[in-house]
Amino acid sequence: MSRYTGRHAAARPGTLRRLGDPRIAAPIAAAGLVLAATSGSLGADAASAAAAPGTQASVSSAAVQALADRSGTREAAVAAAASIDTAGELAADATREQSTVRAQRTAERQALVVKKAKEAAKKKAEAKKKAAAAARIKAAHAWVSPIKNPRLTSGFGARWGRLHAGLDFGAVVGTPLRSLSTGTVTEAGWGGGYGQKVEITYWDGTVSYFAHMSVISVTKGQKVTPGMIVGKSGNTGHSTGPHLHLEIHPGGGGPVDPRGWLAKHGLKL
Repeated sequence: MSRYTGRHAAARPGTLRRLGDPRIAAPIAAAGLVLAATSGSLGADAASAAAAPGTQASVSSAAVQALADRSGTREAAVAAAASIDTAGELAADATREQSTVRAQRTAERQALVVKKAKEAAKKKAEAKKKAAAAARIKAAHAWVSPIKNPRLTSGFGARWGRLHAGLDFGAVVGTPLRSLSTGTVTEAGWGGGYGQKVEITYWDGTVSYFAHMSVISVTKGQKVTPGMIVGKSGNTGHSTGPHLHLEIHPGGGGPVDPRGWLAKHGLKL
């Protein structure tokens, strides 16, 4: 019979050896740390032992002994260690959850950066597309002189008791004649006193007459662009010499003095 009885009886050697098993050493050490926070000096001693490096087995034994001294049984000590394991698992779960949340937030920030970059690229592409469309429209709506190096020989006004409804530009036969802007050929052929004649209706509704031509290079209904050659100057119809007779009819109405119209559209005689 042992000389020690009661709650201060020494633990049996076999029991201590089992408790020193590495498989339960860490949970027992954790129990000692919990006791440090809740059981005064007894827990503090166990926590101090747990903090010392290289003393895992002794810390485990001390922690179990401390638990056993307070509870009176090894089973209670093991139960306390199990509670510590559970708390540790909960803490680990919380840590993993926090890591997951941080990862999600990082992914969300990265996704937002990518989204903003895509939106910026889309806006830039749209702006570039609009600028290109505007440039095309500007080019299509440009106005150019119908003849290079124009030489005015007769103006707009009354002549021999009738209206001379355009301007005459002296030019040798075969001088290229060009479309004033983007439009559609509405007449191309013989025009009586006008001789060989081309009428073009432009994008703004203005209609031009090119008369006394020697060659017509376009057909009725054909689309033309600014500066496109539509024929060549000549001396056909009621003409006193080779030249281009140019008339301007805004909106397809009556003729106006081409000088003012040409100046308004940036074209110099």
